[in-house]
Amino acid sequence: MARPKDLGLEHAWRLRLRRQAASGLSIADFCSREAVSTASFYAWRRRLDASRPLATPDPPLFVPIRLGPSSPSGDATPHRGFIIELPHRVRLRCDAAPDPTWLGRLVAALADVAARENIP
Repeated sequence: MARPKDLGLEHAWRLRLRRQAASGLSIADFCSREAVSTASFYAWRRRLDASRPLATPDPPLFVPIRLGPSSPSGDATPHRGFIIELPHRVRLRCDAAPDPTWLGRLVAALADVAARENIP
């Protein structure tokens, strides 16, 4: 029968691991100061790292799209550029499609500025 988790002990070790990382001390020196064995330190570090879910990359804020050539107005040269209108009278005009990652970061940064300035 498996022993139930002691959440208080787990929390204490999480804090201890953070303190060691911030202390600038070697693991041996830190463990000596904390009166714990280095073997316990490494065992808890492995145990807590294993319980942490694997990080998944953030999905892109924008994904590339492909527009087929269409010119409903009969225009001989279709316009490839586009305009993105954002709140607060912000307009992004692009003559060609920018990198989606760059565009996502730009829009996120603009949204962050609006949030910091309490713009609805």
